[in-house]
Amino acid sequence: MSMMSMLGKVAMGIVVAKVTKNMMGGGSSSTGGLGNMLGGLLGGDKNSSSSSQGGGIGDLLSSLTGSKPSATNDNGLGGLLSAALSGQEIASTTPTQEEQAKVLLKAMINAAKADGQIDSEEQAKIVEHIGEVTPEELEFVKHEMSSPLDLDGLIEQSKGIEAEVYLSSLMTIKLDSKEEALYLDKLAKGLNISKESADAFHEKLGVPKLYS
Repeated sequence: MSMMSMLGKVAMGIVVAKVTKNMMGGGSSSTGGLGNMLGGLLGGDKNSSSSSQGGGIGDLLSSLTGSKPSATNDNGLGGLLSAALSGQEIASTTPTQEEQAKVLLKAMINAAKADGQIDSEEQAKIVEHIGEVTPEELEFVKHEMSSPLDLDGLIEQSKGIEAEVYLSSLMTIKLDSKEEALYLDKLAKGLNISKESADAFHEKLGVPKLYS
């Protein structure tokens, strides 16, 4: 399995783990994060005319970064990210894209720790959702889940994919706690993402804004 394909499986594993934890704790079964965003971001909402991997996330990134629309390059990082999150198997990626996928995985897992750690039950749910992977891939995910939150390290590795890292992080956060808001604020500043751009991401995803 490519790291990009595993990114989508880990993302949905995080959703399953959070939903399960909320239900066992008597809270709402909605994550308020990735689970509520996928339809619109992947072009599957009522206002969208496209469900291709080039739409949704890729177009959102293009509009906020000034890059070419992903519809003209479905193999770009935005298109691959959309495809991975929709559950598609990514058969072909370049070594650079595989390294970028690792960074995006770290971003999602780090964000899941923003209001605390990923406990053993949540880790088990995430691993269960991943399915069959190589021992090396499984060890990578387990290591990231059990390691302390490392925001500085993530920022250092995010050069060139700052917008994708912020978006991946935002999708993993429910943003209903002070800790999560502070985490995203520090992340945005570390990635040199303007307040306006950050709020644009939040508005598109239907998440409370940080700055306005």
